Parts: sequence; structure tokens; C-alpha cells
Amino acid sequence: MSSILECIRTVGRGERGRKPLSFDQAYRIMDEYLSGQVGDDQMAMLLMLIRVQNETNEEIAGFVKAFQSRVPDLGADIDWPCYAGKRNDKSSGKPWNLLAAKILSEQGYKILMHGYMDKPSGREHVETYLETLNVRSAESPEDAKAIMDADGIAYLPLANFAPEAKTMISWKNRYGLRTPINTVVRALNPGGGRLGLRGSFHPGFPQLHAEVEHVIGNKSHSVISFKGQSGESEYNPKVSQTVWMSTPEKVESFYWEGSMNVELPTPKECVLGTPEDEHELMVNSVVDTMTAILFAEKHNKEEAYALALQYWKQYCVA
Repeated sequence: MSSILECIRTVGRGERGRKPLSFDQAYRIMDEYLSGQVGDDQMAMLLMLIRVQNETNEEIAGFVKAFQSRVPDLGADIDWPCYAGKRNDKSSGKPWNLLAAKILSEQGYKILMHGYMDKPSGREHVETYLETLNVRSAESPEDAKAIMDADGIAYLPLANFAPEAKTMISWKNRYGLRTPINTVVRALNPGGGRLGLRGSFHPGFPQLHAEVEHVIGNKSHSVISFKGQSGESEYNPKVSQTVWMSTPEKVESFYWEGSMNVELPTPKECVLGTPEDEHELMVNSVVDTMTAILFAEKHNKEEAYALALQYWKQYCVA
């Protein structure tokens, strides 16, 4: 029996007989798909069946590992996936996570942002604002490394390092259902970042993303995972929530209270064009997003927040 048929039967049997794929099965079948040994229709069927049952951390980790085996380590400090975009309304605001990333890059962190802009969705995406913050888009992983080494930050579109994943994302338009690939792409870490953040929208996914990182088993990778603004990799300061952190040793959770610090300094104007009446939300979003990724490095929220606030104040007076 071929690998794809074995996997389809494993997850597609009746209620009593079906079971999720193991890490090894998931890795093997994705590796075969990326090698051209499995067709789109069969892979789409498998992913739809997995989605109906809810993907497991081992399935996602196996898929991710297959992609990662094809991308070189680019030496990034921070892995910053941007796939959801933000709702185009006043409660969500501009892609302030791009500003947070830019500020951290100016503090010496090498940052690789990667993502996919779903234009029909009408959402605000960092890809639209790259030129505004002088963040260059890369044509390939090698180009991303050169840009990151020169500028401290680069943006790598999904199509330029994992075109198969972009094809798989588009299956939503064909079949009317999202597949687990939307979870996979957030964990691809094409730059080999030692720190990472994962924003998601649906309940349970912050924990899933953290568990995926632990299953992958990168010995130098620490990831913070949370419910992001509109599902994007931007922390929402207004929301109280449980955040999850994955380190090589363990996965653990922390409860963070939502708060808006009204005493934070605000710039005269926002480079992203944020209206003045949204500046308070913008400032808190940027500082709290930087806090989240610095927490993955420092493992102490007070220290991370103090450092994020220091970076923000330096940005305001620059």
C-alpha cells in the first residue's frame, strides 16, 4: 500500500478505527508530497480529514519538519510569522507588529518575518507597509539572509521559500475549508530563529503551537504563543489570557492580565498612519508585543516589559 493511502485510511476510518498520524507518518507523507510523489488531490483529502478531527501536535510537527529540511538556517534571532493579517476596522488597527519588529531590529536583533497576504480577505497585512518602514522583501532564503545581515530585518513571502505551502493554503478557495497548513506555516521558522512568537485566533491553538515546537525538538528555540489581535502575531493588550511558552525543556503556561498603560509616551505621529485617537492602543500593542518576544528570551515578564518600554522610549525620541 502506498504511503498516502495508508495515511488516508489511518485518519479516515470509522469513528472507532481512525487515529491521528504519528510524527514519522506525517513527516514521511509531507516529504513525499514535497518531492512530487503525491498528488494535490490525495494530499488535500488527507488534510481535510485531519482538519475534521482537529490536527495534533505530532501531525503538525511532522509536516513542519519536512518543510524545514528544505530551507537553510539563515541565522535569525527572531522568527516572526505573519499570516492572518488584521481586520480592517478601528478595533484592530494597523499592522503594529511590523513597527515592533522594526524597533527590535534597531536594537540589534536579527529578525526574519515571513507570511502570506490573502488579498481577497481585505485584511491589513504587514506586506502592504514594508516600504513605509524600509523593510525589504526577499526573493529567496539566500536573499533574506543578505538583507537581514545588512538591515537587521527582512520579510520573506511564503511563495519564495515554500511555494507548495502557498498552493495548499489556496485549497481553501477550492474546497471551502481551511486545512492544517494554516497551522503549519506559522511554525516553519525559515530563518532558524532562536526565539519565536505565534499568534492565533481559535481557542486551544496557542497551546497547540507551543506543543508543536516542543515536539519538533529544536534545542535552542524558545517560543511564546498567544491569542493574537485578529489571529496575527501581535499581542492584544486589552485581553486577559493564558500565554504558552515552549522551551527545549518543557511547555508551560502563564496567565497575563489585560491592561492599557495610559502613561506610555506617544509619538507625534505614527509612521503607519494610525489615527491619533488610536495611538494609545497602538503604543500598548507595540510595547506588549515586544514584551512577549522578549519574555521568550528573558523568561521574566517584568524584565521583558521594562526592556520593551526602554526600547519604545528610545524610538520616540530618535
